[in-house]
Amino acid sequence: MQKIQVFLREDQKTALKSLSARTGVRQSDLVRQGVDLLLEGASRRTTDWREATRAAAGLWRERKDLDAISEEMHASFRRRFPAVYSR
Repeated sequence: MQKIQVFLREDQKTALKSLSARTGVRQSDLVRQGVDLLLEGASRRTTDWREATRAAAGLWRERKDLDAISEEMHASFRRRFPAVYSR
């Protein structure tokens, strides 16, 4: 283990001391547990978006109406914004 110095607000220090007294777990162990939770959550968020992207890949592969929908959207844009499409 490596030693680091951490500055806590007074309310954080008081709450940490109180939690340590209630649970019988050393303050340093509680801080390590908190760091572990933070790192785990950050790792999970990164993994979650990657898994969601993989799951979505090919989602509309079987759709046959996408060309028609795309053309409808372009026609609508041409009607609403003729100056942009007349160039």
